[in-house]
Amino acid sequence: MAFSIRKATPADIPAMVDIYFRAFDGDAISVLCFPRTPAVHKFWADMLTSELTEHGVHFLVVLSPSPDPKVIAWAHWNSPLASPVSTSLPTWPEGCDVAVANHFFGTLFKRHTEIMEGRKHWYLELLCTDPDWQGKGAAGKLLRWGIEKADAEEVESYIEASPAGKGVYERFGWKEADRLVVDVRGQEEFVEVLMVRSVGGR
Repeated sequence: MAFSIRKATPADIPAMVDIYFRAFDGDAISVLCFPRTPAVHKFWADMLTSELTEHGVHFLVVLSPSPDPKVIAWAHWNSPLASPVSTSLPTWPEGCDVAVANHFFGTLFKRHTEIMEGRKHWYLELLCTDPDWQGKGAAGKLLRWGIEKADAEEVESYIEASPAGKGVYERFGWKEADRLVVDVRGQEEFVEVLMVRSVGGR
């Protein structure tokens, strides 16, 4: 399928926010931290707008084939030139489960820093595909974009993945480095797989 890829623009942000919410609709952490309300949509739109032009930050979108191309997937890649991973947390939007958000994201940021400390790397912060287009190759196009950058610079790349998505990333050369397991309100354990890809996926 003839997908095209390009840098995201401010005009893409509404579609990007919508795709995020649809793609992560069954994700326990996402639902608790980012309830599907107008205030949270605005939080995400404002956040993406502010990050879109940051140094070393790359937002890519994949477009569906012509004749009516539309955004169907997007990724947020941070190069080694981006600001170091911060352990500071944002002011969460209204309706967010602040305790869960602080614990999950605070621990996630800390583990990233611990695993990759002192090592230049590309970081895939987020990858979202419209559920109607999943499994058709859009995500692979976004992964290869970052992999090619990292390999050309001879540096590693880092991601956080769901257990269900782990196998996909392994096919592209990432290997599990650790796991983050979070108790979600005593109801279930939420697992995030922390993965590192060496140069060339070796």
